[in-house]
Amino acid sequence: MENSAAEIPENFKLAYDRAAIVKSINAISPEISQWAAECHKKTGQQVLAVCILRGGLFFFADLLQSIKTSVEPACCRTWSYSSDENAKTVGGVRVSVDDVAAQGRSILMVDDICDTGATLNKLQKVFLDLGASEVRSAVLIHREVANSVFTPSWSAFRYSGDEWFVGYGMEDRNHYANLPGVYTIRP
Repeated sequence: MENSAAEIPENFKLAYDRAAIVKSINAISPEISQWAAECHKKTGQQVLAVCILRGGLFFFADLLQSIKTSVEPACCRTWSYSSDENAKTVGGVRVSVDDVAAQGRSILMVDDICDTGATLNKLQKVFLDLGASEVRSAVLIHREVANSVFTPSWSAFRYSGDEWFVGYGMEDRNHYANLPGVYTIRP
């Protein structure tokens, strides 16, 4: 079957191809599987794996399929930047967790990227306020920045540059999220 993803613009530079993504997911999933098994044994409940929409969708699907312990999928929505401009939004991070039953649960937040960590930090507090017993996180890319307020429990990749990422769920002004790899955008 031919790849049906969008054509790749000339100013996109491949950062992580599909093989590298799969390899990194397979490297972190055994530890996550072990944690999920321990949570189930301790509480009798599955870990609630929460996809942070929209960017985390591709990573979430692949990660959950590689976890060897049953986990319950759920989704929530956050906004910390404007998709129209690839820029931070005025007013900070917004979170919507209406359908997530967190009470007494161990939660795995799954997102595409952790920059400063403001979104994950806020969401972790929301889940704890909703009664979660424990909250951990897995991200595809942990961008290492000086003003970080959150460190993910697991990350497939660590990155120190400030380039904008696109593909594998991440977007460039609402475009190219369906690329199978992760790219940086060159000026």
